[in-house]
Amino acid sequence: MTAPTTTVTRTDRLPPDIFRTVVAVLIALLTIAGWLNVFVKPPLRAALMFQSRVWWWIEQIISVALALLCIGIIMRRRAVLNPAFWLTIYSIAFDAVRWFFAFKEGTFDVPVALILYLLFAWRLWVAKRQVEAVEDAAAVQATT
Repeated sequence: MTAPTTTVTRTDRLPPDIFRTVVAVLIALLTIAGWLNVFVKPPLRAALMFQSRVWWWIEQIISVALALLCIGIIMRRRAVLNPAFWLTIYSIAFDAVRWFFAFKEGTFDVPVALILYLLFAWRLWVAKRQVEAVEDAAAVQATT
């Protein structure tokens, strides 16, 4: 019997990244705290006058899904990397529009969530590149 010619280097774990983990924890905690705030007192949703109740619920569902994916990122699960990245991009777009309209109305708030989403998307993009590099190296090594 001969030795196998390929070695499996693909793993279900993401490379360790403390910064990505801290940002994921902050996003998850702020989302959970926001949902608790919704149950305690109804939030003021005057930032986007054209926002319907349906879009508000879509935003809430996306934010909860992103919080759950952040928990997966904290646990370094590779399977949640792409969905977390794309939901973060969606959240960036939605919060950027909200911040723009608030700024246009004359209120300048520090967009904490937008900043966290931008940092998180950047670190997820770095993680995607690291995972792709490892997989490409494994593919090259398997063919030689």
